[in-house]
Amino acid sequence: MAEKDITEKMLEDYNDVFCDIVNVFLFDGKRLMKEEELENLKTKSQLKLSNDIHEQERDVAKRWLKNNIRFALVGIENQTSIDNTAALRIMSYDGASYKEQLAEIDGLLRQKKKAPKLVPVITFIIYFGEDKWKKKSLYDVLEIPDYLKKYVNDYKINIFDIKDLTYDQVELFKSDFRVVADYFYKKYHCKEYVPDPITIKHVDAVLKLMTALTGDQRFEQAINELPEGKKEEFNMCEFIDKAEVRGEARGEARGRTLNLIRLIKKKYDKDISAEETAEIFEEDYDLVDRIYRAIDELGDKYTENGVLEKINADLIVK
Repeated sequence: MAEKDITEKMLEDYNDVFCDIVNVFLFDGKRLMKEEELENLKTKSQLKLSNDIHEQERDVAKRWLKNNIRFALVGIENQTSIDNTAALRIMSYDGASYKEQLAEIDGLLRQKKKAPKLVPVITFIIYFGEDKWKKKSLYDVLEIPDYLKKYVNDYKINIFDIKDLTYDQVELFKSDFRVVADYFYKKYHCKEYVPDPITIKHVDAVLKLMTALTGDQRFEQAINELPEGKKEEFNMCEFIDKAEVRGEARGEARGRTLNLIRLIKKKYDKDISAEETAEIFEEDYDLVDRIYRAIDELGDKYTENGVLEKINADLIVK
């Protein structure tokens, strides 16, 4: 989970990605927020509980300026699993942001300086999980008797489930986040993932995020295979094409090795030595010896796939 948190923050912290996400999720694709209007904010705040100071940290938060005047504070949180207490956590983040504004305003006024106006705090969650998120407010997680309910303020949270995006919405993204949205749309709505020909700007951050979200190490592996000059511009279609070629090559190598194991097992059963078998098949003795030893170790549990696992043939056969 820590790896996912870090990689999600890496991509979203870029101003072009942050404002793109906000414009699509909050404003239906209208370009109301511009990247040059964003100012980074500290993501950590402190909370006092039972006389102890506790630190809490947002994922990404930025101040939105209009004509250099503070307009709003916007925070993005990421979730790969459902958190039914999220309303309490978001309420705490937002409350801390308002409290920090008030403290700053109060301090400036005490110094008889001009203080900025209090601005709204907006926080929303991008949800990458599979299950349906149902509890989206404080009322949903509290058991409140009817006679108390009118005195308890509700706190609703904004959750955007990425798998619920339509393809029209996916196409609204103009930044590298389009790659992520495109992947999740096709994962849930298409038979296979065939990426759009999107050129990626923040290659390292996107591929690391895709690795963390999908568990597919090929995305991060692709970073190391890129020439230095290509690391700032990368097309997802090129990656998939190369990954498929590598996959086909591995599949062919696996098939050849399984066939070799099958043939060698017949010689093994006839008590023909590994040296003789290597000569018969004109194969490397070390490989044949590994197969012989794997067959010995498996005994009655012998299977061709079992031998393949033991000899780690994917690394041996090219």
